[in-house]
Amino acid sequence: MKTTKILALILAVLMAVGCLAACGGGTGNQGGNDGDGGEAGVFEPWSAEDIAQMGEWIKEEAAGGTITLKVWQPDAAVAVFTEQTKRFIDIFKDYATIKIEVVAQGENDAAAQVITDPTKAADVFGCPSDQLIKLYDANVLMDVYFPDQVTSMNKAEIAEIAKFGDKYYAYPETGDNSYVLAYDKSLLTADDVKSFEALLAACKAADKKFLMDAGNSFFACTFLYTGGLVTTGVEYDEEDNPHQVFNDYDIDQVTASVKAFADVFTSYAGTFEANNTTATVDGFKNGTIAAGVAGSWNVAQVKEVLGDNAGFAVLPTININGTDTVTKNMFGYKYIGVNRQSKFPATSQCLAYYLTNEECQQERAEQLEWGPANLKVMESDFVKNNEAMKVFIEQSNNSVPQANLSQTFWNPVDALGGYIIEAKNDHSTEAIKAQVELCIANIKDY
Repeated sequence: MKTTKILALILAVLMAVGCLAACGGGTGNQGGNDGDGGEAGVFEPWSAEDIAQMGEWIKEEAAGGTITLKVWQPDAAVAVFTEQTKRFIDIFKDYATIKIEVVAQGENDAAAQVITDPTKAADVFGCPSDQLIKLYDANVLMDVYFPDQVTSMNKAEIAEIAKFGDKYYAYPETGDNSYVLAYDKSLLTADDVKSFEALLAACKAADKKFLMDAGNSFFACTFLYTGGLVTTGVEYDEEDNPHQVFNDYDIDQVTASVKAFADVFTSYAGTFEANNTTATVDGFKNGTIAAGVAGSWNVAQVKEVLGDNAGFAVLPTININGTDTVTKNMFGYKYIGVNRQSKFPATSQCLAYYLTNEECQQERAEQLEWGPANLKVMESDFVKNNEAMKVFIEQSNNSVPQANLSQTFWNPVDALGGYIIEAKNDHSTEAIKAQVELCIANIKDY
């Protein structure tokens, strides 16, 4: 009986999506703690009619009992998401008793955890863009109930990454899952950070280090992408195994790019250090570095450590065969997905929609320095006046989307990055070309 009701509920939700898309603004109730009331406010994206319609879905799903949901988000975001879920509870307090637990779960491991046992995983969870295809292939993602809102509220290319076939399978959460250059303005100038050659020379002159996690494929792919190789999607063989598809690249240009990075890094072996982005924050803190490649997840910490001296810039150019070339990196996004095994699918969908609305994205931009996917938040004064966020948006124009990547992509690129940062290795054109060809072959056939 319950299964029949849920199926009918889902059908009603899907039929009502068009109606919701046509609804305008209005007033709702927000704030409060665990549904115990709170300060009244306005939640613009939902009208009173929207809230009433969703409230009926939630009421039906509760069936007089309590709806219990689990949300997965990284540790640093748990407090913010907890407050946002409290407001969601308060919006629908007249329709059902809802309890939501926000649990710390690293996004990089979220997909693996959901796929391993969906019945024990969170109902609603955050994940990066490259994990969407894995979650979709495993059939653990529920397609979104509010596709019109996904496309109208968010930057088009961010929304499209969550689309498989003719349906969307996740709600855009951020627009900045990538990395840029962070530097100490008291040690380096804006001119110093325009090229890798000038940057490393300036760091050496200041007797400070430059850090980049160049042995990590998320960062090492930069060496391939800058040379013109682009990942364009995934194709499946007869046994349904995924294989990476590339553009029609020039192997000699790709080789020249990888060699240029190898040469500049190893020629400044005492200044360049291949280390992770946490080490970049620590390096600023203890005064051992002048610059480092920092992820969006490090921005708030860099600002806290350096204060007014915190500088951000797009990745420096690299000189390839005498030409200063724009460095292209991997640029990803983050999403909120709904577990297909959730016992409360409609409430989970409404919650995922709420957590990715304009209001919540604005709060996370201000409190966590998370770059928005929402178009209105991108145009907000806070984002426009935020140096780091402006740099991330600029870097996104010189990047390859972190989407539809085969799981065979990562280990070979790790190995290539590890090879070029070791000064003891043969960095002749012939040797580098052999490593690049091996890397590509392993991505395809690993």
